[in-house]
Amino acid sequence: MPDGTRYSRSFGSKMDAEAWLSSERALIDRDEWSPPAARKAAAERRERAAATNTVRAFSKRYLAERGLRPNTVRGYESLLASRILPYFGEMPLRDVTLSEIKAWRASLNESTESTNAAAYRPLRSLLQAAEEEELIVRAPPKIRGASGAPVKRVAVPATFDELAVIIDKMPERLKLLIVLAAFAGLREGELLELRRSDVEGVTGRIDVTRKVDKDANPSAHGACHQCGRPVSAPKTRSGMRTVHVPPPFLKMLQQHLLEHTAEGPNGLLFHGDRTDHMSVRYLMDRYRPAREKAGRPDLTIHHLRHTALTLAGQHGATAAELQARAGHASHAAMAIYQHATLDRDRSLAEKIGDTYDAWQASRRSE
Repeated sequence: MPDGTRYSRSFGSKMDAEAWLSSERALIDRDEWSPPAARKAAAERRERAAATNTVRAFSKRYLAERGLRPNTVRGYESLLASRILPYFGEMPLRDVTLSEIKAWRASLNESTESTNAAAYRPLRSLLQAAEEEELIVRAPPKIRGASGAPVKRVAVPATFDELAVIIDKMPERLKLLIVLAAFAGLREGELLELRRSDVEGVTGRIDVTRKVDKDANPSAHGACHQCGRPVSAPKTRSGMRTVHVPPPFLKMLQQHLLEHTAEGPNGLLFHGDRTDHMSVRYLMDRYRPAREKAGRPDLTIHHLRHTALTLAGQHGATAAELQARAGHASHAAMAIYQHATLDRDRSLAEKIGDTYDAWQASRRSE
């Protein structure tokens, strides 16, 4: 053998002996050979490690080492504690089979479909990571449909009449926030991190490159040094995008930059009582009465974004253009439409503006 030692074994038949010799030669050819005793010891160590490497133990290392966002870590920790670990906690990773996962899903409360689906996603991700680290031979096959749940309530877009009431009832320095959510499709975290240097007042062009991680720990990496709120890039590259404000709202944008935006190129468009980030509670305390006046207590800030994308779709946006305006991840589509995106987005904003102008004119004539 390669170590210069002669090894002998007894076999029940010539066929068994030839099979053993063939496997040893294959190891030598692949330069993977080691003495049988060493292989046996290594196998025993792996066996002991597999028996002690439980889902609970590996999940702690997984959360610490995978470079997940703080919000994602907190969400996974909650799902692990409430859904995953009560069933799988002390189970060795190697014992988490497809049948066990199906039994686990059957044990969950049927009335919490969305949370159950959300819990399946980190469990599957965790098992895939264990496969990558060769702690298990193969992660169990994916269960079709397990990571999604039926949509029980479809968001109803706001009408122009409802938006007009909401904008009218908001404080002056927050009217533009509603416009940017409902007509440009910006997310809440993106709105709260917009700065003067992100906005071109003449054309209405807005560059979205950052967001406030509004639920994150203020000490998290990437926190704003002036205000302590964690700031990060969008989750995906496509989240970094440029959108345009419809022309009817350009005057409001320009006035907001003059009267309500914090000083300097880094001044926040929508700041709190001082010049730091506005809290979600502060915003909601003012938004909630406005939406109730409009008869839409169900209308969240996210639903305003849904309204903006619905408007864009109604005005001829293609699927790829909607993805670009919304900042949804689709790298192939973004690459194909990359050069046309800005001109088309401006055109969409103008079409939406024309419709809004027509609505205003009909309102004045009544």
